[in-house]
Amino acid sequence: MASKNTTHLAGEFLVAGELSRRGYPVSITFGNAKSVDIYADVGNSTIKVDAKAGRGKSNWPIEKSRVDKNVYYIFVYLQTRNRIRRNVAPEYFVVSGEEILSKELIRTWRTRQGIRYSTLNTAEYKERWDKLPQP
Repeated sequence: MASKNTTHLAGEFLVAGELSRRGYPVSITFGNAKSVDIYADVGNSTIKVDAKAGRGKSNWPIEKSRVDKNVYYIFVYLQTRNRIRRNVAPEYFVVSGEEILSKELIRTWRTRQGIRYSTLNTAEYKERWDKLPQP
């Protein structure tokens, strides 16, 4: 299985590519201590995007204290190795930071926090690119 760093990079590049495909000029940030993965231009302003990628259908680690209500979080399910071999496309879930906080989407398990795949795998979040301001 791919490393955590490879998984995260795959998610960042997939989200940046999908945003570009949809007409957003994007800039990807690099480094270990960054707070935002992607900046996307929308008219005369910029939106911040944080990409979260995973290969399993369990959950995406994310701490409530680190959620910014002014950031869009795009969760990417990369698929399993077998599904990738069968050319099954990644799944995208678009959620604003404000939604994460107001709808209390983050759950705590022992010492970890995260959002479950099953929580986001609904029409409210799956492929909801329309939640983003238009470029």
